[in-house]
Amino acid sequence: MDRIAAEFGVHFVAHTKRAEGRHQSKARRTCSTLLKKHDASHLRLVLGLINTEKNRGNWSAPVITAVSWLVLNKPEWVVRRDFLSVFDQLDLEEILKKARQLNPSAPTITMAVLLSYAFDQLIAGELQGKAA
Repeated sequence: MDRIAAEFGVHFVAHTKRAEGRHQSKARRTCSTLLKKHDASHLRLVLGLINTEKNRGNWSAPVITAVSWLVLNKPEWVVRRDFLSVFDQLDLEEILKKARQLNPSAPTITMAVLLSYAFDQLIAGELQGKAA
């Protein structure tokens, strides 16, 4: 799991330490769970989706879990030709901030819902743009 994270420039720090910089994460247990429940390709896909210029550094457990949920529960989106370009338009930090404001006791679940909604809105916008 550490090798997979290192492929994306992510280095895990102890949960008692503060993650400093866009390359550190305290989400070792989350990534380990994803690797055990799913497989290495799933973890690579999730980390790869987060590892964009705009979203790099959002290596928190809620973000990783929400992106994993999206990949697992919306397979029809993942196979879309424009999936990566649409996903890259999302601001994961902003979505997490909103999730924490809306539901501080369950930001991960709230983020998964908001992420799904935001992606759906982007797809709808793309479809409207093509129809016009």
